[in-house]
Amino acid sequence: MSKKKVIAIILAAGSGSRMGSKITKQRMSVCGESILLRTVKTFAENDKIHGIILVVRDDEVSWAKEEVDRISKVICIVSGGKDRAESARKGFANIPSDTDYVAIHDGARCLIKNEDISSVVEKAIAYGAASAVSSVHSTVKRIGDDGLISETIPRNELYFAQTPQVFSTDIYKKAINCNEKCENITDDNMLVELIGEKIYPVDIGSYNIKITTSDDISYAEYLIERERNMYETRVGHGYDVHRFCDGRDLILGGVNIPYEKGLLGHSDADVLLHAIMDALLGASALGDIGRIFPDSDDSYLGISSLELLCRVEKLIRKNGFEVINIDATVIMERPKLAPYIEEMIHNISDTLKIELSRINIKATTEEKLGFTGSGDGASAHAVAMLRKKY
Repeated sequence: MSKKKVIAIILAAGSGSRMGSKITKQRMSVCGESILLRTVKTFAENDKIHGIILVVRDDEVSWAKEEVDRISKVICIVSGGKDRAESARKGFANIPSDTDYVAIHDGARCLIKNEDISSVVEKAIAYGAASAVSSVHSTVKRIGDDGLISETIPRNELYFAQTPQVFSTDIYKKAINCNEKCENITDDNMLVELIGEKIYPVDIGSYNIKITTSDDISYAEYLIERERNMYETRVGHGYDVHRFCDGRDLILGGVNIPYEKGLLGHSDADVLLHAIMDALLGASALGDIGRIFPDSDDSYLGISSLELLCRVEKLIRKNGFEVINIDATVIMERPKLAPYIEEMIHNISDTLKIELSRINIKATTEEKLGFTGSGDGASAHAVAMLRKKY
């Protein structure tokens, strides 16, 4: 994660009246997920975002809590104000005291890409303030008081403002305090411009549309499907086994589990993470852990498998892959693993930089059959799905 603490404030308190629907647009579905959930998930998956504050309608707080219940980065959900500016202020009032930067985003822009969030955050950290924008491609005319075209405006000077808009907390706090009574504030850049601060523009293109009408939902679904078709999806399977022995800690999923025995191996013998790593390497056709981390190399003696998983994550990312999800099963008679599975999932999530909801860990026995059933050892299976852009 970035050394600077960045909190995202997602504004989703609008009525969506232009939709002509009985439900607000943040509740509407785009390819099977609500607009709000799609937006929040992308920010949660970004490693430069440390927490998320949702600002929603007062009558949708309960719904929003249920919708994002499994997303651990959501710090709080607050009721919005009478307009966008007031909603942003209410969100800002709830940021942690050690926040360095705030990333303010329209909840209706649910197609924002992970890499675009990172680009804007990086420029804000460098310059103090940055905003997503998109260039204007059409010729722009000015209409005079007489209703006729009076001039052509150079389009190379014009950009459409988008979100996220990211500011240091000091700059944004000063902007809010100096402009509390300003009206007709349509975005947070305007607040910052009014105190004389310069904002770095980051052109992220036109993909990040703001969903306003029902036609926009159809277009958003078209864009998502087109994007999906640009990816190759890969599936990999991993399997590992280790025997029990005395004098070793039992490490599974990076968790030290109290037990009278541990698993024997060159590293920490974390059978779960070894299976997951092999699944990742299998899906990306990059070999297996025995080839990449050979037990003939003493530099891996006793090494944490979380460290090895971190190296695998960097390797597959370097080769253009990203993790969609992981499903794994640990097979052992004793001890019971249920109390430790949540911590395992958190460890894997942090290491692979993916959301908790993309990881599933199960544990089972073999009803006292075979070497695992007799308590001689433990094994694990894992399946990983990756994708790579063509």
